This record gives sequence, C-alpha cells and structure tokens, in this order.
Amino acid sequence: MSKQVSRARALAPPPAELFGRQRELASARELFSATRLVTLTGPGGVGKTTLSAALSATLDRAFRDGTWFVELGAQRSSDTVAEAVVTQLGLSALATVDAEEQLCRHVAERSMLLILDNCEHVLPGCRRLLSALLAASAELRVLTTSREPLGIRGERVIVVRPLAIPPSHRDVTADELREYPAAAMLEARARAVNDQFEITAHTTAAVARLCATLDGMPLAIELAAVRLRSLSVQELLAHIDDRFALLTSGDPTAAPHHRSLDALVRWSYDLCSPTEQLLWERMAVFSGSADLPAIQAVCGLPPLEGTKLLDALDGLVSKSIVLTETAQGDMRYRFLETLREFAREQARDSEDCGRARRAHTEYYRTWAARAAENFFGPGQPDIVRRWESDITNLELAFDDLLRAAPGSHGALELAADLRFSWMSGHLRAGRRWLERALAGDTTACAERGNALWAAGWFEALHGETRTARDFLDEADGIAQRFGDSRMAARAATWTGLTAMVAGDFEGCRSSLEAAYSRHREHADVEGLLMTLFLLGLIRSLSGDHQGAAAAGREAVERSERLGDTWGRSYSLWMLGFDAWTRQDLAVAEEYAEQSLTLRWDYHDDFGSAVVLNLMAGIALDTGDPKKAAKLLGVVAELLSIVDTEVPGLLGSRYREIKSATQERLGQDLFTRHHEIGRRLDRGQRMRLALGSAAIVAADQAEEVALAGLLTPREREVASLLAEGLSNRAIAGKLVLSPRTVEAHVEHILTKLSVGSRTEAGVWAATAFGKKP
Repeated sequence: MSKQVSRARALAPPPAELFGRQRELASARELFSATRLVTLTGPGGVGKTTLSAALSATLDRAFRDGTWFVELGAQRSSDTVAEAVVTQLGLSALATVDAEEQLCRHVAERSMLLILDNCEHVLPGCRRLLSALLAASAELRVLTTSREPLGIRGERVIVVRPLAIPPSHRDVTADELREYPAAAMLEARARAVNDQFEITAHTTAAVARLCATLDGMPLAIELAAVRLRSLSVQELLAHIDDRFALLTSGDPTAAPHHRSLDALVRWSYDLCSPTEQLLWERMAVFSGSADLPAIQAVCGLPPLEGTKLLDALDGLVSKSIVLTETAQGDMRYRFLETLREFAREQARDSEDCGRARRAHTEYYRTWAARAAENFFGPGQPDIVRRWESDITNLELAFDDLLRAAPGSHGALELAADLRFSWMSGHLRAGRRWLERALAGDTTACAERGNALWAAGWFEALHGETRTARDFLDEADGIAQRFGDSRMAARAATWTGLTAMVAGDFEGCRSSLEAAYSRHREHADVEGLLMTLFLLGLIRSLSGDHQGAAAAGREAVERSERLGDTWGRSYSLWMLGFDAWTRQDLAVAEEYAEQSLTLRWDYHDDFGSAVVLNLMAGIALDTGDPKKAAKLLGVVAELLSIVDTEVPGLLGSRYREIKSATQERLGQDLFTRHHEIGRRLDRGQRMRLALGSAAIVAADQAEEVALAGLLTPREREVASLLAEGLSNRAIAGKLVLSPRTVEAHVEHILTKLSVGSRTEAGVWAATAFGKKP
C-alpha cells in the first residue's frame, strides 16, 4: 500500500467522528459524478484535510487505481509542485522527461483520485499542473484543499465552514448540546485526554459558551480540549476570554475565525513554560519534520542543553503543539503549519532565531558531507531514509547557502554531496540544484570542481553529452590548477560514462582505465566502486568477458568489505548480464537474484526492472518461457510506474527477449502470462523472480487471461454488469457519467463478440466468479 493512500486512510476519522461533516462529504461525492475537480476551501484549522481524508476513504473503491494523497504544506515554490507530486506518488524521476510531462503520462490511462492538500501558498503551480493533468486523462478526479479556489475551468468549490455551535439565546440540555458538532467534538477530544470529562447539567452553559468563543473551529477545539486535562471548562473559558479580549484589535480585515484561532494559538503559547516557548520558536526553523538528533543540534543551544531540551520537547508534545510520527521505526516531530507560522512571526528578526537558522544550515550541510563520505558502508539504508525524510530541510539549507556571503561555497558543496540522493529517484532535482549552485558561484575552487564533475555525471545521464563534456573539462582544469589528482580521477570516471552514452566505447574504456589507476593510488572507495562497475560494463559490451568478470568481482569484494549494498547491487547485475551474454545461465541467475534482493530495499523501480528483464532472458534460455512472460509483465508494470523505457543497448535486449518469448508461446499464451505478471503485487513479484512457480493458481491465471481481453475500467464495468446494474447505477458506483459507461459497455460487447448486456454479464460472472 502506498504511503499516500495509507496516510489518507490514517487521517480519515470514523463516520461517527465526522462531527457534522456528512453533508459536505455527500456533496463532494455527488459532485464527482458530474465534475472532475473539487476544491475544499475555508480558513486554516477548519478541518479541510480531515474531510479530504474521509472522502478518500469512502471513494477509494470507486477508482481502479486508488486514491493518492499529496501534502504540499512543506513546498516553498510553485515551480516544484510537479516534482513534489512525482515524489509523493512514489514515481522515480526521469532523466529526460520533466515532471509535468511524466505525471501526464502516468495518469493518462489510470482511474484515480488525486488529493492535493494545502495548495494556497503554491496556487500558480497547482493551476498549471492540474490543467495539464485533467487534459491528459478523462478518468482522473482531483480533490484539492486550499484557503482560496484554484480558479480552473470546471472547478466546483465546497466551502468548509466551522462546526455548528449551540445557540446563545437559550439554554440547552446536555443531550441537546451533544447534537451540535462543535460540542460533540469538544467532548470527544477532551475525553481522549481525560476519561473523567463529561458534559453535565452543571457545565452545559460553559461548554456552549466555550464552543461559541472558539467559533466552532476544529483546530481551536483540538487545542482547547488538551487543556481540559488539567483545567475545568469554567477555568479554561476564563483564560480564553482574557486572552481574546487582548487580541481583538488585530487586523480588522482578517476573518473572525482567523482572529479567534490566532488568539487561541497565542494563548497556548502563553501557557507554555519559557523553555517550551523558546523551543517552539527555534523548531520553527525546520521545514516539514525533523528527528531528535537534528532538533538537538539546531535547538540545543543555551539555555536548552541536554535534558532541558528533552523536557521542553516532551511538554510541547503533550500540549499537542508538536506532533509525532513514526517513519520506519524513527520518531520524527512536526508542527501544524499554523503553529509553525505563528512561531516564525513571534521570533522574526530575533538574534536567537538567526542563530537557530544558522545552526540549521550548518547541521544539514555537515550531515550531507558526512553522508557522502560514508555512503559506501553499513549505514547506507539509514542515509537513504534520512535523505527522503529531510529533503525539505536540505532544500531550506541549500537556499540559505545560495544567499550566503561570497567565498563560503556552501551551495556547491551541498549540491554535490547529495549526489547519491539524486541517483535514488531525484535526478531532475539534482540537476537543478547543481545548475543553480554553479551559476551562483563561479569561483575556481575545490567545491566548484567537485560540483562540476557531479553535474557532468547527471548531464550524461540526461543524454546531454556536450554539456557534460564542458563541465568535466572545466573540472579537470580546476584539478590541474590546484594539483588535485583525486578530483581529476573523479572527472575521468564520468568522462568515461559520457563517452559510453555517446557510443564511443574505446574512449570510454580509455578514460575508465586511467581513472581506475588514479583511484587506486588514492584509495578512493567511491571512485573505485563506480569506476569498476562502469569498466566491467564497457568490457562486457566490448566482448572482453574476462576483463568484465575481473572488474565485477573486485567491485563486489570491495563492497562486501565495506558493508555497501547499493554499489554491490549494480556490480552483481553487471556480472549477471555478462554471464548471460556468455550463456553461463546458472551463474547469471545467481548474480541476478543477489542483485535484485539488494536493490529491492531501495524501491528502485527502474533498476529493478533492468534486473528483472535480465531474469526474463535467463528464464527464456533455461526453457521456461511462461516465467519469462510473467517477468516481462512485471517489467512492463514497473516501467509504466516510472513512465520510461529501458534505454540504449539494454532496451534493444529487452525487445529481443520479448519478441523471442512471444514467438515461443504464441501471442495468446504470451498475453495471458504477461498480464498475470502485470497484476502481481510486490511480494508476489519477488517470489516469482526468486523461483517460486506456484505464486498464482491455475484457475486464477485463466480468469486473469479472460479479463485481459478488456481494459481495467472495462473489467470493472463488466463486473457490475454481472450484478445486473443499469448504466446509471454503474455510473454512480464508479463516479463516471452515464454516457461514459454506455461507451464502455459498447466496447465490452465488441471485444467479447456478444450481442447483449445479458451475455456480457454472464461472461463476467464466469470470469470473475460472480453469481449472475
């Protein structure tokens, strides 16, 4: 299950806890049968995100490809919205396709609900992206949350208002009070922190007044309810009344709900201890979430050293000022954006805030440098996880370094130090960061030289060989000027890659051989491993199998000693590829399985597809064309996820394997097993690749083959025909227009060569195991 769908479901409250939102929920469901873009608008803290998550959970089954939740709160520029969506959908960034085009390809044939949360600060980027995506797919539905509408043609807006509050002109009983969503929510949230809390006849007037004072704002109610752990309703109300009275002279143009929420946040701030307030302000320098080591390094300046910081952090968590989340076993801490913005305003231009901001920049600059230096070691998986979790903090540090005083060269250093993060699915971002750093700091220095060879690497991967050569030539010139032979060797490695991409095998081999010798002189681990992998590949492609095996074995041995898995996976794949071209199939299979096992933990869909393609060739050559067809189906599915194809010579090998498998099985049998492969989940793909033949029952395979006659959406329509539903009823279930359903039914009848809906329903009942 994807992170986005999981998060949306986790955010979705039980139906009983929607607290009067059922009407908005029903309105949104109804709108999606007639329109493709719905926006939930309303003030901050009104509950737009919670409502969107609830809608996602109720509509998930209506979309063949599920619901996908993308949070934009941490985005700092409209220019990066598309790239943020690519990342949060779990797609790997492509070297030659921009993010918007990649997303258009991704959604083109998919039935899915895309939720973009917190769009208000990046509206131009959201407008551009959604206009393109909606034009690219007729079955895409989009739900956005924003403090203002996007203004796109066809957009329907639902205004999410504060929860209904009890009347002020008459007394109500406790039971009547609970009928008002604001009071029901307050009681539920208060009982979560104090199981003794209950609305009684003695507290109804105070609860009603408190709900009115909070204007029915869900976030305000959440924050206030926490205080009912230690205060009575009357005491809480007295404190809020005092604070609100002091803050009524704010911006007269601000919405009343915003004024009330701001007042409550300030009141919450005032109730914190001085150390909690200081930590709140310092933690506001982070973007997104942060782990404890980062908080300690950035915020642990006097007077928050040691346990004082831990105590203050615990206090903020207990007061629901800081939220906790667990990612792969690691605890991380984050603010709601409203609370972060308040703290930033509170500490604006203060010297303490400036020190925390500088500490933040220095922490992430230093961390990235250590991560790059120690990447090829046992801590590699942790480094990769940290890159993914802290990308917005790293971007914030990078922006600060770009604005730093001349001579610091920090932006060049950070952009180059993140090179393996860019290789793990962020190629476009890496290319952009390096280009910005190089344009902003043209001083001939070691930091520029290292950024240049890293930029040359990425330009070569994008096929920009001329630009790559220019960067690499300049890097070599800087290396010669300063006598830095290690830098020269790194430049030579990527000059070899550039030559390989350009088809100059002799030039490639010459550069890599020279680079290898220099890397050995310096005992440069990174240089040796990357060069050996490329050297083995070019030797294999040139027919030097003995030389390829020698390079691969040396790379694997070095990786094993270091505890590296990322580089070892690539070298094992290269050895498997070389063994397969020599038809040493048992050895090739062993290497491929080892490579896939290591690579799988990195969720590298493109890299996994390359290995699985090799395994399909091995299966075909060992006499198992059905397994080969299934593996090719997995490859096709993975490539569709990243919206790309296997490039160059490897791409031609892929097409050769596919053609030979089709010829061996015949088109119908190939299609059947190819479709089975496409439908396998992640665990089944791994079991198939590693040799488990019984992953799919024979009868299931036959059903898959039958269903393979139709597109995924047509299979959904046919399944509902088997239940005897009308076109209008099917349209309601699948959130389609009746005209679209009618077209799908016509296609089904044509493909199945049947003359009626009844016959199609009987066929679907047999294929899908339904009772006609």
